[in-house]
Amino acid sequence: MRIMTFTAFSLVFISAFLHAGWNFLSKKQVPSLAFYSLTSITATLLSLPGFLLLGLRFSTLPAMFWPIWIGSLVFEVLYVYGLAHAYRRDDISLVYPLARALPVLLTAAVTLMIGIGASPGGKALAGMVVLSSGCILLPVRSLGDFNRNTFRSGALKYILLAAVGTTGYTILDSTAIRLVRANAGISAISCSISYLFMIEGGLAVSLLAATAWNPAERAEFKKLFLKSATPIVSGIFSSSAYVLILLAMSYVTNVSYIQAFRQMSLPLGVLAGVALLHERPGKPRLAGIALVIAGLVITALGA
Repeated sequence: MRIMTFTAFSLVFISAFLHAGWNFLSKKQVPSLAFYSLTSITATLLSLPGFLLLGLRFSTLPAMFWPIWIGSLVFEVLYVYGLAHAYRRDDISLVYPLARALPVLLTAAVTLMIGIGASPGGKALAGMVVLSSGCILLPVRSLGDFNRNTFRSGALKYILLAAVGTTGYTILDSTAIRLVRANAGISAISCSISYLFMIEGGLAVSLLAATAWNPAERAEFKKLFLKSATPIVSGIFSSSAYVLILLAMSYVTNVSYIQAFRQMSLPLGVLAGVALLHERPGKPRLAGIALVIAGLVITALGA
């Protein structure tokens, strides 16, 4: 039996390209809450027809769903805030792989501590060791820079904040989507698309509120709103990437293969930084990126 069809591979590859693409666009543009609010508004509008057609009724959701959804939004805002500030301070070849990799380690640690899900097996643990090694190398531009000060980069604390945000909303979203599936009476894909609308809509409102509160963000919003297509394209890319992953899940025998092949977005993001933004990541960082990709794939296949 084939574990992953060519159709699934193609969908995941396009999704990886789109995911790297919207991160590249946000790095190329001045990263800001205003930019991400317009991105979320676009994603909300794109997912609205699906939400209306798929028939999710809020009345079917249990009371405990709503604090989980709100908590997820809080972590989403932390993620966006951290990502915006990290991209302002360092290259995509550092921020993108590290922001993608750290949540794998943090999510495993948190779920083990609070007893959610099964413990990772030997292969998954080995993948996390490889992944951790890559994370240590990523901030290093050259072997001569391998010292304590390297790990005090202004971007690293914001990357960690983004990773904490990703970890938080990943854990809460997994709980929320199970509640939706158990109570809404619609298919798994319908639940996912409907929940995507709820998250993007809530995030758009939250980011608009944060943008309105900050004078600099208000000024940036005025520069972008109806004057730049970049946040709109970014929103199209980000929402389309997620929908393609949902579709690909129908063509595999094990969803861990989806998670493994999604890591194709990492080299794509790095290549975009090198080719289009003229970044020079250096040999240690390139080695770290290779270890991160290998670790993520091993971890996903061992899940």
